[in-house]
Amino acid sequence: MNGRDYTIKLNSFELGALTGIIMQLDDRKRQALKPVWEQLIAFKKQAEEEAGVKKEVLPGGMLKITDKDGTVIIRAPYPFEVEDN
Repeated sequence: MNGRDYTIKLNSFELGALTGIIMQLDDRKRQALKPVWEQLIAFKKQAEEEAGVKKEVLPGGMLKITDKDGTVIIRAPYPFEVEDN
């Protein structure tokens, strides 16, 4: 390749699927896709901000996620959520 940038269009489901696929890759392959990963995480953070999502780490390390409508999800955090938030 000659260093061009390309743009692709993805819906929310496709963004999530691609994020999950990259998360499962070995370190070498994940490193090769680091610029794509950073863009996906930026989109995720933007969507969370628009949805009024608040995150709180609970005792024991679980993550409490609440949106502006009051919907609550409690789950184990993904590594990037602990590192970046």
